[in-house]
Amino acid sequence: MAREERTFARVVALEAHFSQLLPEVLIGVGPERFGAIAQRVLAPKTTPTVGIDHIHRPLVSVLEESIRIVEQLRRSGRSTFRSLIGDAGNTMVIVARFLALLELYREGVVRFEQVIALGELQITWIGSATGVVEVSDEFDIPQVVASDETNGDINV
Repeated sequence: MAREERTFARVVALEAHFSQLLPEVLIGVGPERFGAIAQRVLAPKTTPTVGIDHIHRPLVSVLEESIRIVEQLRRSGRSTFRSLIGDAGNTMVIVARFLALLELYREGVVRFEQVIALGELQITWIGSATGVVEVSDEFDIPQVVASDETNGDINV
């Protein structure tokens, strides 16, 4: 300890070939900019979320959508396709309503008019004002509602 007390580090400049390896120092950053950089770096990171909506989409019933269309057309008598799909929540509902319209056309209760090619599609109700309209459920996938565990039957 006594010997090391008398030892002093030599003060010399950095050797030339090492000084060329140092990056250039830019001191043009003021306190405001430095604070903004620090805030951005030190801010808590938001954890990324992965959407799973594309994995399971709820089924849309063509039969249920046809009931909605029949009710709306019976009230108004005439409507456009755009207004029939105006409250659709997603693309699957739009497709289901289009298929429902085709089913209603096949049953002979609606008429389509399109004045110009790719123009607005007008739908006119020509069916009865009351009663049940038979629409096929061939596009609907049966959903399992409950299972009877006593005999293994599935209630749909």
